[in-house]
Amino acid sequence: MKAATSITKVCSVLGAFRRSPEMGIRELADELQLAPSDVHRILKSLELYNYIEQDAYTRKYRLGLELLKLGHLVHSRLQLSDIARPFMRQLSEVAQATVNLAILDLHERDCVFVDQIDSPIEVQIRARMGGRAAPHTTAVGKVLTAFQPSSLRRAIVAKYGLVRFTPKTITDPEALEREYELIRAQGYATDRGEAVLGAYCLGAPVRDHRGELAAAVSISMLQSRLGRSEEGRLAAAVKSTASRISAALGYQNETPEPGRRNRRPRPRTDPKLAPGADVPAPAAE
Repeated sequence: MKAATSITKVCSVLGAFRRSPEMGIRELADELQLAPSDVHRILKSLELYNYIEQDAYTRKYRLGLELLKLGHLVHSRLQLSDIARPFMRQLSEVAQATVNLAILDLHERDCVFVDQIDSPIEVQIRARMGGRAAPHTTAVGKVLTAFQPSSLRRAIVAKYGLVRFTPKTITDPEALEREYELIRAQGYATDRGEAVLGAYCLGAPVRDHRGELAAAVSISMLQSRLGRSEEGRLAAAVKSTASRISAALGYQNETPEPGRRNRRPRPRTDPKLAPGADVPAPAAE
């Protein structure tokens, strides 16, 4: 597909600053073989959104802070994958399952897979890297949504609706809110054939050094492999992995605030299978 001419010009102007931190209109026009009027229009448009700044004294232009913010997001995402991958690989071996890492795209208000470790034993239940996850059906989507403010949860539902992917998909907003409450209480989410029939996923939250939700890590496997006695063991392993990744990102778990409600909703699984038993936890390589 041929690139739009205007977009090509904008990218050329931004790219020119790799070679020089500050440039004037005439300088850019000569280097890029563009009309000075085109360069001026592009620079002023970018300046409106803080992608370009003009020095008050030299009158030359330089890259703006908005690009630094975007670059930081990309760097954080890449750093996250680098840090998480050894823990994910170990979890894949422990759980004998595919392991996924996903983040919340606040702009699009959906979930994006950023890394994956294949299962060592079975046909993959895999999501294409960069692919999107339905927030209300997948384990990573539920985790990334459950810990958001209620206003953002409602905005996500309003944008995409509660589309029914399988007969097990939650399509009632109140039922979904109860599911989110359960996730916050037990510290993990499940997808029992809600996105794809026959698939089972279990995910837990990853937090950064500020204590903010950074990602969700999950396992995926065929539901036929899962005995009822397995969910507790798997939940403990996934939560342990999420905690280890969080610690590697600088997160320090704080003591709950005085008076914080500790009462938990009744889990959907057998209480005897709740996580917390001594299970071999994944270790970093």
